[in-house]
Amino acid sequence: MNEENAAAPTVEIAPAARLRAERVRLGYRGRIISNELSVDIPDGKVTVIIGPNACGKSTLLRALARLLTPEEGAVLLDGKPITSYRAKEVARQVGLLPQTSTAPDGIRVADLVARGRYPHQSLLRQWSQADAEAVADAMAATGVTELSARPVDQLSGGQRQRVWVAMVLAQDTPIVLLDEPTTYLDIAHQIQLLDLCRRLNRESGRTVVAVLHDLNHAFRYADHLIAMRDGRVVAAGAPKEVVTAELVHEVFSLGCRIIDDPETGAPLVIPLAENAARVS
Repeated sequence: MNEENAAAPTVEIAPAARLRAERVRLGYRGRIISNELSVDIPDGKVTVIIGPNACGKSTLLRALARLLTPEEGAVLLDGKPITSYRAKEVARQVGLLPQTSTAPDGIRVADLVARGRYPHQSLLRQWSQADAEAVADAMAATGVTELSARPVDQLSGGQRQRVWVAMVLAQDTPIVLLDEPTTYLDIAHQIQLLDLCRRLNRESGRTVVAVLHDLNHAFRYADHLIAMRDGRVVAAGAPKEVVTAELVHEVFSLGCRIIDDPETGAPLVIPLAENAARVS
């Protein structure tokens, strides 16, 4: 076979991400947070979003969950504008733990977690054994089974946070969005929760997106990192590929050294002493 008749090489084209934002403008009451923002959420990966306060992280999550409609551009779910789906259809695909949540007065832990099953209910499909098992599994995974009969408003902040995470897990969606899920948790429960997120991803293939403030947690647990500042993406990619002292300084105005985490090999941030807090 001569060169003219040789078959052209096959080029594999990666499928588009199930969830992505395309040139969106996001804001509240006339105040623009992000403009021309485009983000792809890699399927089947743990994505962590980092950035300083008020940089647009939570706003982006709300848009990805269809709780905030872009003024321009679109959030796409499976290639279609997420606003074209009914709310329950989105809730069966995307679960969100917001930064702040309020439970009805006096509601018990088990009843609040059970609310995660609401998207799966209908006139033709009432509460089932599968729902009960999903609730039990979610409470066991987050360590709140023993609290099941307790009123949520009588729990500590850390306990309440784990109950809210359990409700999102009970929703059993292939995409899970978590806005600062380690808030109120002590260090042991922070690690347990982040280990749980990784386990959900590795064992069931769920796409997990989390906003985290602790950079070392972010770099350790992320397959894909999104660094934001002033409503825009500064860098995106695997932590080992994008994390540098210069990036940390650009995003957080923090001088630091980056070394390898001796446990995982992930980037580890060591802030410089106060008098040397600058990038040389």
